[in-house]
Amino acid sequence: MDIPWTLIMTVAAITFAYSLRRRRTPPLPPGPRGLPIVGNILDVPTSNPWLNFAKLGEIWGEISSLTVLGQTMIIVNSLEIAEDLLDTHGVNFSDRPVMAMAGELMGFKNTLPLVQYGDRVKEERKLFHQLFGNSTSIITQFGPLLRSEVHKFLQSLLGKPEDPLKLIERMTGAITLRIAYGYNIDPNSEQDVFLEMFNTSVSNFSRATAPGAFLVDIIPSRESNIVDYGSFQLNTWQVCYWPEWLPGGGFHTIAKEWSRQLHVTVDTSFEYVKEQIATGNVEPSFAANLLEEGLHEEYLIKWAAITIQGGGADTSAAQIKAFLLAMSLYPEVQAAAQGEIDAVIGTDSLPDISDRERLPYVNALCKEVLRFHVSVPTGVPHRAREDLIYDRGEGATPALIPKDSLIIANTWKMAHDPEIYANPMIFDPTRFLETNGKGAELDPTKILFGFGRRICPGRLLAETILFLTCSAILSVFNISKARENGIAVERPLGQTTGTMSHPLPFKCVVKPRNDRAAALIQTSTP
Repeated sequence: MDIPWTLIMTVAAITFAYSLRRRRTPPLPPGPRGLPIVGNILDVPTSNPWLNFAKLGEIWGEISSLTVLGQTMIIVNSLEIAEDLLDTHGVNFSDRPVMAMAGELMGFKNTLPLVQYGDRVKEERKLFHQLFGNSTSIITQFGPLLRSEVHKFLQSLLGKPEDPLKLIERMTGAITLRIAYGYNIDPNSEQDVFLEMFNTSVSNFSRATAPGAFLVDIIPSRESNIVDYGSFQLNTWQVCYWPEWLPGGGFHTIAKEWSRQLHVTVDTSFEYVKEQIATGNVEPSFAANLLEEGLHEEYLIKWAAITIQGGGADTSAAQIKAFLLAMSLYPEVQAAAQGEIDAVIGTDSLPDISDRERLPYVNALCKEVLRFHVSVPTGVPHRAREDLIYDRGEGATPALIPKDSLIIANTWKMAHDPEIYANPMIFDPTRFLETNGKGAELDPTKILFGFGRRICPGRLLAETILFLTCSAILSVFNISKARENGIAVERPLGQTTGTMSHPLPFKCVVKPRNDRAAALIQTSTP
């Protein structure tokens, strides 16, 4: 049968137009060649992604790309590019990825870090800004609370110095539980029920959102389907296309368990606040204040409250642990900080939040803790709303950042970039002090709390907790390496894998500086 010339010409025209369009469309940022169909699935790191992404940048440049089963990931290792994309073009990159495991199946899509940008994000961020958007507000509202919990921590550390890491987690959890819910940890309980619930939820979130952790987050998205997990009906794309009985399908079982755990945690803590209000025995808190105002939906309040607890406690604990580790490794830094505290504050009282400006070296030390150990090393990815042709100028080749691609800012690499920080692998607080005509290096808070419209709303509270805790510890304790059989126990290298990362478990010795310091801990009151 003869093929009509009109059909041949039409096909030829379409083919020509498509090829012309491809020639005119810039390529993706450079990256390793992928395999057929699955793309760069073997290049996606399942552990220490910040280190692997940094190596990717050394080969392919400060902005590179990976594509897995049709999903494009843009890896940014440069602060300049991160600010350009996520700040300057913040409107286009204000969304979050749709995470099937953590977001859709487990329910974390209801928390601020994973909510898509819109009115809800704006309203929730406004509430957080009112709560702790400036330093004066933090001192006024939370000064007594913070001092109380830090002093409790010092007394616990004096009595049980063998387990400082656990005590740190308890303290930061106690602070955020009181701020979010007005809940006080049971002082007579080794494992508080509320705190353990939240710690489990945070751990599950960190594990579920780690790049490449679950197959369900790698398979390309399809039309929405409903998955029924008993009392929960959840929207997702991928799960219907990968049966539970196939290899890699075990995420179904994990998702059911983690989803129930999260919802029990959210509902139980919120009901606690409502019960306290009903009995008239309520401590002022974020949730209680908003419930009593009656101006916001309960749904918004309860999911905003868990964001305070989940995000604030874990990241603060990671940084304070890193502080202890750094002090054991750099005794000369510890001695310099203690010398400043003794000279400015004396030995008869503990440093307070208001002393921060009078303790420039200690303040610089806290900045260096933030830089040295990045607690959220690859941040939470952003998602492109529309195609963007990114042209850096200066002879650089324009690159396509396609709609729905994920932008991963490698904040660990930026905080350890030798172009920004001299000798970045060395812990050195003086880098943030102006000395002998040398200007201070970049304040790491400009990197470590995110970019654009999704910058962390609790960053000032986090800085305040870190300063108050570290300065208090330094004023009354000495930290040193643990020793076994007279030999110093060297620290393990690296940090835990996950969206929120802690130093690997380590041992250190924490002792009162002298009898006077021990007496101060026992007698001081917040």
